[in-house]
Amino acid sequence: MAMPHRPIAVVVAMKREVATLLIGIRGRQLNGVEFYELPNAVIAIGGIGRVAAGRAAEGVVEQYSPSVLVSAGIAGALTQDLKVGNVLRAREVVDADSGVRFATQTGEATVVTVSSVSGSAEKQALATRWGAAVVDMEASAVAAVAQRYGAQFAALKSISDEVDFEMPPTGNFVNATGKFDTLSFVMFLAIRPQWWGAVKHLNANSRIAAMNLSLELQHLTMDGLKVTNEEKVLGA
Repeated sequence: MAMPHRPIAVVVAMKREVATLLIGIRGRQLNGVEFYELPNAVIAIGGIGRVAAGRAAEGVVEQYSPSVLVSAGIAGALTQDLKVGNVLRAREVVDADSGVRFATQTGEATVVTVSSVSGSAEKQALATRWGAAVVDMEASAVAAVAQRYGAQFAALKSISDEVDFEMPPTGNFVNATGKFDTLSFVMFLAIRPQWWGAVKHLNANSRIAAMNLSLELQHLTMDGLKVTNEEKVLGA
């Protein structure tokens, strides 16, 4: 049975990205997706990567019939001017595998969606090829669902790693459902001290990024987004 309509649905990969926004709110789980209801919005937590994000987006549309579908989360910078904790709204999202671009109504940056988080050299290549400022792993899948259902699309990303930061191989520990295997990652790190410093910095940076993202989402869900009959998701 579908739940009461929420005008805004926000899809995120992990609860810790929006934890401060969900304090005191009980969630419910359906088909592997966690739903948290706010007064004017619903948060759908689906897991890491395109497949998980697409499943969460489909689920939240079916359950809550939102007018606006938002991809939100922490992400990587592709330009030197973006620093940890900066929050940007995407002007467009491009899928690096298919080359499909999805426009939004407002925003200041291009977000490129990839299958795995890249190192510094790969980040610079993505910036050059796609003209992107931010890299993530979910936004294009959410945009595709919004386009399919005729919902307005937006993407809000908070920087957790700057362009020169060398990411630990966290992508190797994401399972088929988009869940991160923390225990296996800790065991991997135990005998690889060369990654300890990077993981410590990433955790600290992610906390800052998540806090700022939650604040921006609080403003967005309280103020809402203007939706008119003319506002549709555009694809190329």
